[in-house]
Amino acid sequence: MSQVGYDALARPRGGFAMIAIDARESMRGLFRDAGRPSDDGDLSSFKRVAAQELGSLASAVLCDPVYGSDAIATMRDDHPDTGLIVAVDAFDEPRFGPLRESRLDEAAMAAAVAGGGVAALKLYLFWRPGADEVARLDDARRFIERCQELGVLSLLEGVVAVQPGDPRFDDALVRAAEGFGALSPDVYKTQLPTFGRGDDETVEREARRVSDAVGVPWVVLSNGVDAPRFPAAVAAACRGGASGLLAGRGIWRPALSAADPVAELATGGRARLRELIDIVDTHARPWSQVV
Repeated sequence: MSQVGYDALARPRGGFAMIAIDARESMRGLFRDAGRPSDDGDLSSFKRVAAQELGSLASAVLCDPVYGSDAIATMRDDHPDTGLIVAVDAFDEPRFGPLRESRLDEAAMAAAVAGGGVAALKLYLFWRPGADEVARLDDARRFIERCQELGVLSLLEGVVAVQPGDPRFDDALVRAAEGFGALSPDVYKTQLPTFGRGDDETVEREARRVSDAVGVPWVVLSNGVDAPRFPAAVAAACRGGASGLLAGRGIWRPALSAADPVAELATGGRARLRELIDIVDTHARPWSQVV
């Protein structure tokens, strides 16, 4: 493991209640869909406000260096006790998204850490069933090794490129966890089993399969999950061995449709995060039981 300990990202009980504001063109698409201006400055401003309003509650916040430099500065200046995670993935995505491909940006890694206060770096990689994963696993391996050299935690996000409702999804989720988990990232992030569409018992059962496969602390993301379903599905995944969440739009997306996004983040956003924190504190498997 790196020189930075898991406590830099975790709640006192050992679970993770982390926020992701690192989306780029996909976030711009959400702005457009909500009828909001979506210039680069609009994205940067929203990320900064989200970091300011939610950073004190979250156990860690994930930012990107593309449109999130102001958010990173906010985390360093105003929330130094909250874990700061910086994305070091280079995205191939058209304007307004969706993301088509991702790769490791090695040059960004040292630059992110040089700024100080970084607890972890994050790399997003797709897992496509049946595809040759040699290059993808090589990217993941180099990422993990470089994080160790830099003395920060490695947070590897393995996203299964299978659409909701596809019967192959949960088996692919397990295979991705096996492949990426064998490289021993410090934390693994992936989708909710069944995309949260199964009942609680099914989500918990499938989460146990991921837990058995990955062998490291793992957390769930919110993309693709119906917002009302997300909290209960997170609880079920945590009962199945997940150590918490690193979620973005499930927490901050409603603010995009509000007349006053800042006020919505300060009230509704914080309320949603508090609910998820309670779930993590109650149900998440502490990282210390895995490592």
